[in-house]
Amino acid sequence: MSFPDRVPADPLDDTVRFGLSKVVAATIDLRQRAAETATLGNAGRSVVDTLRSVFRDGAGAPVFATAELFVTSMQPMSDTRWFECLATAGEVTASEPRPLISAGDVASIPLLDTVVRELRLAPLAMVAGEPLGGGVDELAACLQANGNVLVLGGVLPGGELFAARLVPSEPIGIRVLDRLRIVASAIRFGLVHGMRLEPERLIDQSAKLAELVGGQAADLESVVTELRAEAELFDSLHSVGRRLTAQLDLDKLVQDATDAATRATTAQFGAFFYNLIDAYGESYTLYTLSGVPRAAFERFPMPRNTEVFAPTFNGESIVRSDDITADPRYGHSAPHYGMPAGHLPVRSYLAVPVISPSSGEVLGGFFFGHPAPGRFSTRHEHLASGIAGYAAISLDNARLYQQQRRLATELQASMLPDVRAVPGFDVVSRYLPAAAGSNVGGDWLDVIELPAARTAFAVGDVMGRGVSAAATMGQVRTAIRAYATLDTEPAQLLQQVNDLLATMPGDHFVTCLYAVHDAIDETITYASAGHLPPIVVAPDGVVEVRPDRHDLPLGVGAGFSQHEVQFPVGGALVLYTDGLVERRDRSVRDGIDTFVAALPNLCQAAPVDLGEVADRLIFALTGGKHNDDIAFLYAREQARLGGTARIALAPEPASAAVARRFIDEQLTDWKLDDWIGRANLVATELVSNAVRHSGSLTDMRLHYVPDRLIIAVGDRDQSLPRRMDPALDDERHRGLFLVDTYSKRWGTRRTGSGKVVWAELSTTE
Repeated sequence: MSFPDRVPADPLDDTVRFGLSKVVAATIDLRQRAAETATLGNAGRSVVDTLRSVFRDGAGAPVFATAELFVTSMQPMSDTRWFECLATAGEVTASEPRPLISAGDVASIPLLDTVVRELRLAPLAMVAGEPLGGGVDELAACLQANGNVLVLGGVLPGGELFAARLVPSEPIGIRVLDRLRIVASAIRFGLVHGMRLEPERLIDQSAKLAELVGGQAADLESVVTELRAEAELFDSLHSVGRRLTAQLDLDKLVQDATDAATRATTAQFGAFFYNLIDAYGESYTLYTLSGVPRAAFERFPMPRNTEVFAPTFNGESIVRSDDITADPRYGHSAPHYGMPAGHLPVRSYLAVPVISPSSGEVLGGFFFGHPAPGRFSTRHEHLASGIAGYAAISLDNARLYQQQRRLATELQASMLPDVRAVPGFDVVSRYLPAAAGSNVGGDWLDVIELPAARTAFAVGDVMGRGVSAAATMGQVRTAIRAYATLDTEPAQLLQQVNDLLATMPGDHFVTCLYAVHDAIDETITYASAGHLPPIVVAPDGVVEVRPDRHDLPLGVGAGFSQHEVQFPVGGALVLYTDGLVERRDRSVRDGIDTFVAALPNLCQAAPVDLGEVADRLIFALTGGKHNDDIAFLYAREQARLGGTARIALAPEPASAAVARRFIDEQLTDWKLDDWIGRANLVATELVSNAVRHSGSLTDMRLHYVPDRLIIAVGDRDQSLPRRMDPALDDERHRGLFLVDTYSKRWGTRRTGSGKVVWAELSTTE
């Protein structure tokens, strides 16, 4: 039989149960009892009694639930040796004697097999008159494989075997075996002396030596016990402290601290009263309970600064009492003069203040109670005090975290745009702050209505978290809105924002995508600074993740490329940040593929259902958990009410007349006859200026929606016109003056090939 090197969960347990002093004490006791015994039977009973009485655990209970002592003897009228039970202790069942017959049979008898194999006795075939082998000094101490049976054995003079079979209440470790071989020797001594075979002088010398060693061992074990208690205290506090200081949710933190402290102090119930500051700067008190339901205290008022509670709430000292009802400070305060009626009974009382290490402010206090007196020791006080210290650090961290998060969240919320519906689009947007992490991020999205039937869409992500990221996000978003109102082309807009970031202190890393939809051209033009690719959904439902090259982020790169994609009526544009598609267990690429596969459900949804369908889509992608901010925008162009028309014009003066005839036909077809005159005047001036100043091929586009008519004239010259106020006798410079007078608004913008000058006329005035 082999025995693995079993190591218990706590090796110090074996040190307490089988300490050297106990081994020596057992040896002394066995020798002393041996001197008083006259028979082998009495010696055996002394052995089992000693093993049960000397070896005790930390609570004082016997380590060995049962103890049995066996010896071999010759079976009368037989040549066979038998093991017979010499003595028992504890609750044991009667053990039948077993014969020693052969090696094969030995293996079937666990007790005998253990002794024989550990003592390495040879030969194993035992017959009458054959020596059992081994010398008288051979001793064994061994465990069964699961550590729940201990066997101490040896050889007596004359060849007989003895074996003490001990069943511990709790499993023991293999380390104690060498120490317990000394006990095996003492057992042998006791049995031999019971047979009157040991000199008295050796007994006296051994006893004196054992007494000396026992005293030194007891001192050593006392130190070990103290060190163990300190180690346990440190481990308990470290475990609780690590858990508490990692917690930032205030409610979970205080409940966890209360539960941990109540368990550590073995209190029947514990409470933690703590102060909070609300949004108006006013202090209010909350409490948590452990060990009893909250209903047990709901009918009682908050504790006041009575003589008993004052040292805790004022942060003056720890209060520990074996019987608080006998404390001279107890029972003097109205209206209860002690505990309120119906309060849980409290005799043992322990209260520890929780004081902020940063400000010295008393954050609250732990209170522990037990109906029995004398339940809280100095160790309990140290444990509660240590947990209170960790709780104070954690409360400081949690409050600072909440303040910073609230500040960042409010700052971010104040800077995020209110994405509203824009003409011609069904729009749904979502911004979800990170569900985990210490601070909000810098994600944002925006929809900007531009003149001349154009709409801008923007999405971005600032690297970092907290107030700094939120502030940078606000500055970048504001800059994009400002440049967008100037009708700046996407690539140029990103370059201008990039240049602006270069003037701001600190390092900035911002991904951004800016796209402009042109209803007249039916295109989307965009530029990307390191952002995730836009997704374009065609009217027939075909989803395309744009493969265009995306440039470096803002603050890092310079020079941004511009891309154009056809966008027929009924198409949709999808913009998003990485929080939606990236997870620890999924790459961005896989996340985008999953996202694309789910988009048809959103594209097929009715306008009134877009928000609900979008929420389900986001939940499906994130599982309701996301460690990063999520910004999501879906914009689907509505069916148009109105029309668009376009004509190319040659660079010659007659083009103005051609433009007027084109307007007559289109406005008549659109049933806008009342606006033909004003539209012709504005178109004549725009076309004439383009022909005169650019000398290049020109085109004119008309776009009509129910409330306005847009006239846009493009040419190949990038010089922008400006309105001038002519003198009374000036025969020139009146074109843009007339355009400004007869249109609701007008403007210009550069394009990749030149410029566009546009005017917007209101059809409802």
